[in-house]
Amino acid sequence: MKHRSHAGAIFLLLLLLAGCATREPGPQELQSKRFETTPGKAVVYLFRDRLDFSRAPVSLMLDGQGLGGTYAGTYYRLELAPGRHRVAGFADDSGAFEFTVAAGRLYFFRHSVSRFMGFDRSAFFPVDETQGRYAVLQYEYLGNNGIPVGTQPLIR
Repeated sequence: MKHRSHAGAIFLLLLLLAGCATREPGPQELQSKRFETTPGKAVVYLFRDRLDFSRAPVSLMLDGQGLGGTYAGTYYRLELAPGRHRVAGFADDSGAFEFTVAAGRLYFFRHSVSRFMGFDRSAFFPVDETQGRYAVLQYEYLGNNGIPVGTQPLIR
């Protein structure tokens, strides 16, 4: 009888350890974490904090087009034409941020979500390169335009 209780405890411990396993980043994620610029484009990293006020996924728009959803601890790497751009929440999320970018430069923006009266509200904050790189290195890559990682290369 003691043997069975030990086997059950060992099985439970193995299940708990399996839940702690880390995922391996794919080739696009590894490439995105090199922080390379692209000729003629600005590279924008948009990341959502792990310590967020909402754990729910939030859909975003970039320049009026669907970007995709963000989750706590995730990021997008976007290659944008120089000039003015706008990132905004979708549907009931009225948060929005306009920014201007120049070719050959890296930019980092933190996305934070709060929940009020059942509605999500996005807020966007420019951060310095040191803080931005630190966050991106820890967070999970979502892609560059909402298409699942591995189905489309980075925009060129």
